[in-house]
Amino acid sequence: MSAQTWARRSVASLLAIAGVVAMAGLSRVRWRNPAAETAELRLSWRIPAPSERSCRPPTEAEIEGVLPHMRPSEVCTDEAIPYRLTVLLDGDTLHSGPVARAGGRIRAITVYERFAIAPGDHRIAVEFAPEAASASEAMAMAVNADVAAAPGDVILVAPDDTGRLRASKGS
Repeated sequence: MSAQTWARRSVASLLAIAGVVAMAGLSRVRWRNPAAETAELRLSWRIPAPSERSCRPPTEAEIEGVLPHMRPSEVCTDEAIPYRLTVLLDGDTLHSGPVARAGGRIRAITVYERFAIAPGDHRIAVEFAPEAASASEAMAMAVNADVAAAPGDVILVAPDDTGRLRASKGS
C-alpha cells in the first residue's frame, strides 16, 4: 500500500470516527419543553398548496422555431394562492400575518407555530384562510374553542380526519 493511499484511509477513518462521536454527543441534547410554570399553544399542519391556473393561446413568438407537432395548444401558468394565519388568545392577537412559503415551486403549505401561554382557562381563535377573496375554491380553516391549560400542558391545534381544525390538550 502506497503512502498516499494509507494517508487517505487514515483521514477517512478519523473523519468517520469524528462523525460517530459527534452523533453520539448530539443524541444527548435534550428537547426543551415549555417551562414547567407555563403552558404552550402549538399550531401544526400541512396542506397541499392551492394555486390558480390561467391558460392562454401561445403567441407567435413563443411557437417560432418549434416543430409543428411540438407546439403547445395553450400556455398555462400557476399562481400560488397566498394564505394568512391569525391567532387570538382571549381576544389578544398572538400572530397575524401571511404564511411564508419556501421556494418557487412549493407543493405544500406547512404551519408550525409555538406560543408560551399562561396556565388557566382561555378562549382561542385560529383562522387560516386565503388572503384574496377571489380564491373561493381554496381551503379555509378556523377554530374557536375554550381550553383549560395547566402548567406544562400543550394545547395542539391541528386538522382532524375531516380537515377541520380542532384544539386538543396533552401533557
